[in-house]
Parts: sequence; C-alpha cells; structure tokens
Amino acid sequence: MSTEEEKEVEETEVVSKKKVIYVEIDDEVTAVYDKVKAVHGKHIYIVVPKRSILFQSVVNLKILKRKSEESDKKIYFITNDKNGIHLAQKVGITVYNKANSEGKPAIFSSEMNDERLRITPLSASVNAVEDDTPTRMVERKLSISEILRKKRGRKDVEVTAIDSKKKPQQSKKFVIVAPNRHAMISLISVSVLILLFIIYIALPGATIYVTPTASKLEKSVNIVLADYQKNSAELDTSSAHIIPSYPISTKISKSITHTSTGKKFSENAANASGLITVYNTSENVWPLVAQTRFQTDDGVVFRTSAAVTIPSATSAGPGIAEAFVVADQTDAYGGIVGERGNIEPSRLFLPGLKDSSRSKLYGENKDKFTGGITDYITYISEEDIEAAKSRLRDELVKGAINDLSKAVEEKSALLEDSSLFVLLEGENAVKVGETTVNVEQNLEGREVSEFVVSGELTVSGVYYPRDAMLEILVDELTLKKSPQKELVTVNEDSTTYRIFEWDDAQGKVKLTANIKGIEQFEIDPKKENGAKLLEKIKSHVVGKGIEEAKLYIQNLPEINKVEIDSWPAWSPTIPSIPDNIEFEIRNALMPK
Repeated sequence: MSTEEEKEVEETEVVSKKKVIYVEIDDEVTAVYDKVKAVHGKHIYIVVPKRSILFQSVVNLKILKRKSEESDKKIYFITNDKNGIHLAQKVGITVYNKANSEGKPAIFSSEMNDERLRITPLSASVNAVEDDTPTRMVERKLSISEILRKKRGRKDVEVTAIDSKKKPQQSKKFVIVAPNRHAMISLISVSVLILLFIIYIALPGATIYVTPTASKLEKSVNIVLADYQKNSAELDTSSAHIIPSYPISTKISKSITHTSTGKKFSENAANASGLITVYNTSENVWPLVAQTRFQTDDGVVFRTSAAVTIPSATSAGPGIAEAFVVADQTDAYGGIVGERGNIEPSRLFLPGLKDSSRSKLYGENKDKFTGGITDYITYISEEDIEAAKSRLRDELVKGAINDLSKAVEEKSALLEDSSLFVLLEGENAVKVGETTVNVEQNLEGREVSEFVVSGELTVSGVYYPRDAMLEILVDELTLKKSPQKELVTVNEDSTTYRIFEWDDAQGKVKLTANIKGIEQFEIDPKKENGAKLLEKIKSHVVGKGIEEAKLYIQNLPEINKVEIDSWPAWSPTIPSIPDNIEFEIRNALMPK
C-alpha cells in the first residue's frame, strides 16, 4: 500500500448518523440485509458487536456484500471483533474504528450534539489479508474409529499437530493407543458388580405388615331403669348405672280367619274292601273277633267283617285263614281314606298286637282292593275352635309388641332421632293383659271350610334412652380392657339384658345388660410402647431372611399375623439398613 493510501486511511472521516445501522449480536444475515435495504444512501456503515452471529461464517459476509451490491449500495463495518475484521478483509469489506471528536476511539453515544460521527479506518496492514492466515486443511479428517481400524494390534498412530502460525520446527506428535479388549471387558464387569453391590446394599427396602393379636371382650353390668316421675330426685343426682324410663301401653284388636279341619264322609263316599290271607306262625291257634284291625304302613286301617280263627303253624308251614276286610273312613291319623283304600297287594300288620307278636300274625292281600271313593264334607270341629283361639292370642301379643315399638319410634321421631328411645324387650319385659276372644255361638259342627274369630289385648312396657345405656356399657367395656390393648370395636347389636326384678311400686326395673367388643394390642409408632415394640422387631430382623423374620415376628405375643413385601421382589432378605424397613399396622377387623 502506498504512502498516500496510508495517509488516507489514517485520516478521520466524518459520516452522517443516518447512514449508520446497528446489528444485534444474534441478528442473522437476512435481518442485517433488511436493515441495509431500508437505509437511503449509497454508503452504509454497519456497527457490529463482538461475537456477533454475522461473523461466524465468511459465507454470511459474502452474501451480505453481494446482496448490497445488487441494491447499488456499498457497505462498511465498524467493529472491534478480530475474527470479524479478518473475515471482512477476506471478502473485501472495509472495516473502521469508531472515534470521538478528538480522534480517539469511542463508543457511539446519543449525547453527541450533531448528527455526524467520526470514524477512523483501520491500519492498512489489518485491512489486507496475510498469506500466513490460518486456512482450512484440505485433507479429510480421520475419526478415532478409523484410526483404530488402521492401527490394530496396539500400534501407535501419529497425528501431526498443525501450528496456527505454521512453524514446522515446532511440530508435535499426538499418540493414541488402541484399548485392550480384555481390559475393557474386565473394567465394565467390575463396574457392573460394584453397581449391583451398591444397589443391593443401599436401595433394597421392605414393608412389614403386622396385624396385632385381637380377642373378644365381654362385659355384664347391672343397670336400673327408673321411672322418670317416681324417681326424678334420684335421677337428678346422676347416680351411676341408673337411667330414666318411661311407661307405655296400648290396646290392640284383631280378627283372624281359621281353616276348618273337620272332615266327614258324604253320601257319595265309599270304603274300599277286599279279601286278605291271615298267616299264623305261632304254635297256638289264634282266634280273631269281628272288627279286628289290619293296618298298612301309611296308616290306612281295615277291619274284619266277621270273626275268624287262624290255625297254629305245623311242620308244613304257618296256619292260614282268609278274612274279608273293609277300610275305615279315616286313617290312623284322622285323614280321609276314600280312594286311598284301593291298595295294591301288600302286607298288613295288626296294630293291636305287641311289637314282638306282630311277626307271628299278619295279613296279606293278593289282589288289589277296590270300591274306595273319596268324597267328604268339611266342618268346624272343637279342636278347630281351640286352635283358632290360641293362634289369635299369639298374634295379638306379637302385634301388641310391634305396636309398642312403633309408638316408641313415633316419640323418637318427634325429637328427630329414630334411635333416641328403644322399647325394653325380652322375657317379662312386656306385660300382657287378659285376651278377650269373640267366638260366634254354635260354631262347632258347622259345615264350612273356614271361620273368623276376633279379640283384643292390652299390653304395657317401658322405654328408655338407648344412648344412655350404651354409654354405660361402653365405659365398662373400656375399663375391662387390658392397659396394653385398645378397644377396636363395640358390637352394639350384641347388647342383651335379663330382667331380674320389676318393682311397680317404686317404678324400677333392675336388669343385667351384656355387651361384646374386640380388643387388640396397641401398636402405635407415635406412642412409647408401640415405638419400642417396632424398634425391637427391626433390630432382630435386620439383614435376616424373609421367612426367618416372619417366624420371629409371628411368635411375638402381640402379633397375630405378619406379611412382608420386599423390594426388589427377588430379594431374599430384610435390608441391612434399618431406615429401609417400614411398618404398616393393620386393624384386626381390616379386610385383606
């Protein structure tokens, strides 16, 4: 470069701010060109910060210069980025330094009074591309895998490091040694074993599910139900085991329809008859009077129409005689026979004989009996009337108790609590008055299939507040439980009582009430005893096998059942780290 050019470069140039554009550090080349295109003027000065994306590639500058020239614009860079200065000079773009009014380098400032800026071109030596500038290697780069393939068998590979300033006398050798395959496999195996050991020691966990030992608990308490009017003073003192009671009574009327069971033959009915053969296996002659009974196994009775004598047995066989028999209208149980008397050939015994003699004398019909016709009339018997009265009394009592219970429920409903009061029930709990039964006159013998009887009954009893009695029972049950146990549940439905004294004069009912519940050992990790037990279990089972740990825990008197879940699932032992063992307490009544 000539001396005149150098002087020209060193001169400070004053340019208009309107010809200057500013580039952000992340502006792409397209964004920069859009700014250049928007400025009116032929000479454009571009201020580029250090490490700008624009200076990452010489291609960006070539594109920007070409596009600017197509738009008939000449661009200049104002920057201090060394890489940008070098790339700009390769492309042929002039680079300037900024300067203040005194000619010294400065940053653009909005405080300048005029609209013109002073810039100084860089020295000519910087604006020229040097021959020893680092250049891209023309040889293709080799990957490590390619180097290893070429130099197998632990051969050294020499790679010449190229000095950025091209000083051959300082060339270096970089040696890469191919790894030994067996050593690599051994290293990987050891690493895996160490990792598995760490996982085995640190990561395994176990959850121990324990169900405390539970047992049934039962408590009986003497309680007095005191009439609230007659014993108001005593009730006001809140005496123990005494609760108020209230009298209640009701009258119930009821009618029932009863079925007639009396039956008698009609004119169209007929009895079956036939000839039987009587056998005598004894050594004595056996005479039979007329109307002697012969009976089948299902109760049908036949009578002989005339007297008959059966000879004794001989060496040739039993004595034999024939007799004509006619069936009774009713069987041995009072049922109509009719067509049932038409029996098939069968064996008949004599119900009037002792059991030991029935095998010696018996009858058989060789042909089927005929002539039996079933046709009867139903009538009201004396037994029917008595049965109807008894049934009516039972239903009146049952209905009266139900009516008393409903009356108590209605009283509770008025207080918006259906369980507030309950009726005292059980043996001798409800007093039943005399039952009045109304039976129509001359009812017996009337030929009808059913009839109606009516009656009424007065019953009385007492009712009491259910919660008051339940509170007494639960308190007593709680007092009875062991100090080391907790009351899991109270079976309120199991409450029963037995009345042992009823004093109408004092208005008191004394009874023994009974209630049942379930208690179990209290294993609460937040409480001292529970925490000690769990810590004892943990110290004994840590590091032991699953089955051995279960056996130990199962044998503890406080434990009814134990289950252990380990992680990982294939781990055969409890973790060696106590903090990795967790407990979960299950209620004795908890479903699985």
